Amino acid sequence: MNIDFDNKFGANFIGSVPDQAGIYIFRDKMSDPIYIGKAKNLRKRLAQYRLATRKKLHRKMRAIVRQAEALEFQICESEREALLLENQLILAHRPEFNVAGAYAFLYPYLGLKTDHAQPGVLSFCYTTLPDELKPHQFQLYGAFRSRETVSLAYEALMFLMPFISHYSPSERGQYGEISYTRIASFRQMDCQWLIWFQRLFRGESSVGLNELALALLEKPGARRVAADIQLHLKCLQIFFMTEASKLRRVLDQQGLQVSSIAQHDRDKLFLLFDP
Repeated sequence: MNIDFDNKFGANFIGSVPDQAGIYIFRDKMSDPIYIGKAKNLRKRLAQYRLATRKKLHRKMRAIVRQAEALEFQICESEREALLLENQLILAHRPEFNVAGAYAFLYPYLGLKTDHAQPGVLSFCYTTLPDELKPHQFQLYGAFRSRETVSLAYEALMFLMPFISHYSPSERGQYGEISYTRIASFRQMDCQWLIWFQRLFRGESSVGLNELALALLEKPGARRVAADIQLHLKCLQIFFMTEASKLRRVLDQQGLQVSSIAQHDRDKLFLLFDP
């Protein structure tokens, strides 16, 4: 049992907690939230903090209790209401021990752009600062949640595209240096590629990956590094399955026929999603 819990909040605290859905907040000595959580059953959930052992599984619970000076809870009508309130409070306060959802401003986007003045040039971008790209008229897709997955997908494209097209450094130069953003342009790209990548990034279809694989099979240079090609194609497939198509399902359920949403709206939208 975690004796710190009883010493700080009282041995009878759990008995005062209802068997209802709600949120709970651990606060430090300055009354600032250090952790905000939700529960289908507040009493059962908070009892876990009281009974936390020294096992690795309970390390975070013990650390939260050790730093906390106060604990409060709020009853909600349903678990979903608790989820929404939890998300709202985490975004507002960004508590020390809340990692998931606290940094929505870092959720990434992928983007595409064509230039009618230069047919055949297709530009890709990765960014966590969508407003910085507005002057450059990129079509953005996201916000996605996993920076690692989306970054690996972008890097996979950067590895694969030179086998089927030509890198255009002069196009990249027009964008200058944009923080937390990567941009690359490729020329001699058939317009069909734009459609395939649009549908891939929107989470609508992975046909473009099949077409990309077929195009790479025709390139001797790509065949010489077949293992690397397969690895990068897999990164793109993982992105499509775990990020793009998942976001598309949620947007479709809400009747939102858009390619992108604001970073701070993403988690709220997923909490409303009924799979």
